Formats: sequence, C-alpha cells, structure tokens
Amino acid sequence: MKQILYVLGLVVLLSGIFTSCKPDALDALREDEIVALDKYVNDNDLAKYKDDSGIYFKLLEPSADTTLVRSGFKLLLEFTVTFLDGTAIPVNYYFTTDDGLGHHYEPRAFYVDVSNDLVNQEYVQQIAGIHRGLKKMHVGERAFMVIPSELAFKAVDNSSTIGIPRFSTLLATVYVKKGYSPDQQ
Repeated sequence: MKQILYVLGLVVLLSGIFTSCKPDALDALREDEIVALDKYVNDNDLAKYKDDSGIYFKLLEPSADTTLVRSGFKLLLEFTVTFLDGTAIPVNYYFTTDDGLGHHYEPRAFYVDVSNDLVNQEYVQQIAGIHRGLKKMHVGERAFMVIPSELAFKAVDNSSTIGIPRFSTLLATVYVKKGYSPDQQ
C-alpha cells in the first residue's frame, strides 16, 4: 500500500513539474511582442529615442510656442494610432482624426492625466504612453511615439470590443494643435 502511495505521489510531483515547465500562452504572446518591437526599433533606427518611461519618442516638427504640455492640460489633438505594422485599428474613429485621404476631422479634446467617467470613455485617453509622450511636447509640435503594450492596453484582450489584441505595441503620430492649462479651461 505504501509503495502505491509513493508511486502516486511521484507521479503527481512529476506531472506538476512537467506542466509548470510548459511555456505560458501569455508569456509567449509577450515574448512575440518584444521580438516584434525590437525588430521595428532596429529597422527604423529608433533605439536612441527611447525615454525613461518606456516609450520611443521622436519629435517630428518643433514649434515656436514655448507652452510645455503638463498634467491637467486640455489639448486639441490631431492623431493617428495604429498597430506596429502600420495597419489601422478596426474601430477607426476612436484612434484617428485622419480620414485616410490626408484630411483631418475636427481635432479631438484630450485631457492629460485627467481621469473621470466622461474622459475615460475615450479609448485613446486610456493609453498611458500617449499621456507620457504629450508631457514632452509643446503646443504646436508633432511627434511620433512607439508605445509598448505595458503603456497601452497591456495583457487585456480587447479584440472583440475595440479590435486590439493582448500585448499590442501601438504607433502614434500626434499633433498638439491647441493647449489650455487648467487655469484657462
């Protein structure tokens, strides 16, 4: 009887070791993201643009305006957010102000580091990397950002709602058309 219990215990122990050594599906997805992100950064010579927050931030057009964007600002933005391969996010309206023909819709209001029920309904407001990148900009500037998933939608699977799968690195081109400090709002 004791021998049977020892054998069963050994089987349970070995099966536990075996199943714990299998790669986790989420870990594999994250690893795929890291490989794709590294390839994109290397192919586009962006390594020098990585900042301390984890985004890659490249200023495309400077501005003569000296107003630096800060927390609490209300901005009017023109922007396009895509997947790493440049394809549009299926729920296009939420992630771009471009009509695809080079024309822009009305700039959209964006509140830097402001969180409330109304603001949080905008999907683009939920991307922490955009908030971090905007705080490096002046009003009137245009910038390009590579935003890893940990500063976007993380491991949350939004593919059925807004079309963004887990561990999606996002590309954002942002133009700060106007900015209002908390005192000016």
